[in-house]
Amino acid sequence: MLVPHLATVSFVVSASLVASFRAASSRAPQTFANEVLTTQSTNAPQPAKRVRRYNAVPPTVYPGATVAFPQFAAWAKGTPHTTYAPGKVYVFEFFSTTCSHCHEAAPIVLSLVEEFAPQGFAFIGVTDEDEAKVRAWLEGEEQKELVQHAIACDPMKSAQKTLQDGTYQNLSPRMFAVRDGVVLWYGHPEIAREPLAKIAAGTWNPESIRQEFVTNALIARAKNQTNSLVTQCEKDGDWPKAYELFESIAAAFPEQAATFELQKFGTMIGPADQPMEGYAYGRELAVKYAKDISSLRTLARTTLNVPGVRVRDLDFAFAIARAADNLGKGEDARAAEVLALAYFSRGDRENAIAAQERAIRLQENAKLKRTYEQQLEKYRKDDPKPVPYTPRPNVKASATAAPAVPPAPSAPAVPAAPAATP
Repeated sequence: MLVPHLATVSFVVSASLVASFRAASSRAPQTFANEVLTTQSTNAPQPAKRVRRYNAVPPTVYPGATVAFPQFAAWAKGTPHTTYAPGKVYVFEFFSTTCSHCHEAAPIVLSLVEEFAPQGFAFIGVTDEDEAKVRAWLEGEEQKELVQHAIACDPMKSAQKTLQDGTYQNLSPRMFAVRDGVVLWYGHPEIAREPLAKIAAGTWNPESIRQEFVTNALIARAKNQTNSLVTQCEKDGDWPKAYELFESIAAAFPEQAATFELQKFGTMIGPADQPMEGYAYGRELAVKYAKDISSLRTLARTTLNVPGVRVRDLDFAFAIARAADNLGKGEDARAAEVLALAYFSRGDRENAIAAQERAIRLQENAKLKRTYEQQLEKYRKDDPKPVPYTPRPNVKASATAAPAVPPAPSAPAVPAAPAATP
């Protein structure tokens, strides 16, 4: 039988840490946060672990790369194109008629069409949906107003294979600007105006952003690999294989190491169900990234909110959230928002509301502010408690079998340690 909230079990890396965490937890939150980040194990240092070399495969699509013209099955709107006209800029806009983000971006796309089509740019909306469905969608009053450019139907995914797949990402909405078969730029419509304006003015140099886009593509491929491998490990239980991949990618991309180390931490306390080892590793990351507010926020949020975690170490998460808030001097909206979640998870509604209200005051992004306001209403109405554990379906069971509920883990024996959590 599952314990309702396995969120009050604190894990430490050695017996020498027990007394310090126990004493720290009885003092002021700021002091506790500082000690969680600075307390180190007294174990003798271990020799450096050899990390397998990561095989980074460069993308085939990036600014400056040459691509063929996609071969579309049908055109639901506008004049068909089959090849690049010399000197003409083509802007391929990937979208779906059912994509909410595409719907939100439609007014932006229209403004870009109105600004740059008169300058000779050819805008082509690309969807892999059926022509009949797209034509019916175009008959809507809103679409008649917002869609003023050509629409190509691509059920065989020619454009995706030609453009999207070569960046190791398949995103919607997303624009690709191409001239004479050379990729000039790609990205979200929200950030398209500046590069398109420079392309129109003749001042755009795709080579100047090539390395940035190549690196982003390599990171995207690495994330795809880790996600795929974690899914596989949920079936075969070979978690060391996943950890080795996280470590090799972190070593290959030092500037992005935190991303994959934090993903490894979330995997350990989540799908791998290895909380003892996971929280020990989390404390190593807390020390390593003690001055990195983004990593601290992610470390705390992962502990508090990532799905599929049986045991949430609330004391650890609270200490990390407080450390992030202190590092931001109380002026970082995201840190305040994570701290609010930490308070609420510990049952402290009053301080959760106060921190969330501060996050709302500090947040300048309108979309995030709305999300914060919705969360504030939950803090006011719901019972303050940790996010409950939701068992995953038994991937080894047959498709017709009922999902198995794994047994609740027992708290590990830790000498003289009181029950606690992040």
